[in-house]
Amino acid sequence: MTECQLTTKDFAIVKTMLDRLAWSGGPLVALLRRKLASAQVVFSNEADADVVTLNSRVTFSVDGGAPHTRIVAHGPMDGMVGQIIPITVPRGLALLGLRKGQSVSVDCGRGATETIRVDEIHYQPEAARPAITAPEVDPETSIRRFPVLVFSADAPQTLGAQKKIRHSSSNGDDPGPSAA
Repeated sequence: MTECQLTTKDFAIVKTMLDRLAWSGGPLVALLRRKLASAQVVFSNEADADVVTLNSRVTFSVDGGAPHTRIVAHGPMDGMVGQIIPITVPRGLALLGLRKGQSVSVDCGRGATETIRVDEIHYQPEAARPAITAPEVDPETSIRRFPVLVFSADAPQTLGAQKKIRHSSSNGDDPGPSAA
């Protein structure tokens, strides 16, 4: 099978699918095994932008036919008929982890195979996330400076700091609960 790239989350989902379906045999189980065996596993922030991940919107073709645009999803989603392709079907699973321009042959059962090609990746959630930046380093001390979290802009107070208790009674006696 063609090498694919899976995020750690996608790999875990595919592995769980195999664990649950391994007893049944069939073309989906064989494809799950091939996918896991050929996978390069990366963290989601390291996934290449030209790779199909879960919830990616892709255009693909089957055996050189008309292109289809779908969202690769974990399972069927209500209200999105014709807009998604779940990874619980061979075509959806075959798309997961492929790069733009890459194709793979898939056993459809009963001796039939089809070739699926990724034509375009319109949206990939990992590529759409803002990049995580490293904390600033103070040039004089070489110490990393992290942003300070505050409760509000009106009265900045560092999160996790001990709060001070204030008494409002003038004679130092606790007034007790109010009789609201």
